[in-house]
Amino acid sequence: MDISKEMEQLLAASLKNQGTERPELLWLQEQFQRFMAMEGLDSKKEADRRLYQRMYGKAPRKDSEFLKIRYWRTGRHVPSSYEECLTFGQALCLEEEQLRFLMQGYYDGCDQIFWKEPGKSQEVYWKRRTQLDQLVEGYLCCVSHKRMKQMKIPREQLCHSIRHLYYTDALHYVSREYTRRKYTLERHITSINYDSELSRNLKLLGVIPRKTMIRHLFILGMPNLSLEFINEMLRNLGYLPLQPEHTLRTGERLDLLLIQLLLWYEAVRRERGVKEGNQWMQKGLRTLDELLEQKGLKHQRFMFFKALE
Repeated sequence: MDISKEMEQLLAASLKNQGTERPELLWLQEQFQRFMAMEGLDSKKEADRRLYQRMYGKAPRKDSEFLKIRYWRTGRHVPSSYEECLTFGQALCLEEEQLRFLMQGYYDGCDQIFWKEPGKSQEVYWKRRTQLDQLVEGYLCCVSHKRMKQMKIPREQLCHSIRHLYYTDALHYVSREYTRRKYTLERHITSINYDSELSRNLKLLGVIPRKTMIRHLFILGMPNLSLEFINEMLRNLGYLPLQPEHTLRTGERLDLLLIQLLLWYEAVRRERGVKEGNQWMQKGLRTLDELLEQKGLKHQRFMFFKALE
């Protein structure tokens, strides 16, 4: 079957239930009802008011100040920051596992944010950092001598060139609008605008969206991608593993698309071998990104990022 038709089939399957209520939002509404019962409240408006007071330590002066809480529980918006979402969950009196799902499921993010590199006693951070460091090391080990020569990278400078290696790999996975540009890829200046962001991401510092982490795993994990690998890494790094029913904050079922893509890739690898399987995945990702771009499905373009512009 033609790769374009294969990707169209995958995309169509993931779009079947598009537009239905987010399962994560329905879960949040259940937690809101539980909070009302626990507080002995009959009015949703009064519950919104009480949540605002718990979050900010003061009573709202006017109704418009706590309107955003109604927007969060009805799905019109989500909290504007990780901290605000976490405080919202704490105000709802969520238990540890519920709070984790709020951050990983409803907010589609990581369960913990590290703003600066912590001391060695912070085991969670360093365990996650080691996992990602090992993935980067494996990625660099797969760089061929031919590619290093083409890009003018001495072996001893390989680890310092990861930003450019990553960037040029990423170009092969997105729409031809970007890959057809006349980049002089041996000139590392072409990728310099992505330097600070990638460096921060690889140190697991600051807010790293789940979709961004998935892209990192796809690029750094080649040629050993599998559904099991992606899920294990997401889980180890503090994110929700891929689940068919999970949605982005904007409601799209990207997880379902990725699960189907990875299962299909595993089948192609078994049938045609590693080399052809990897070629299929590279072409498939590029074709999929073009389809998503054509259909205006920008939130599902998980392999595309702003620095490529």
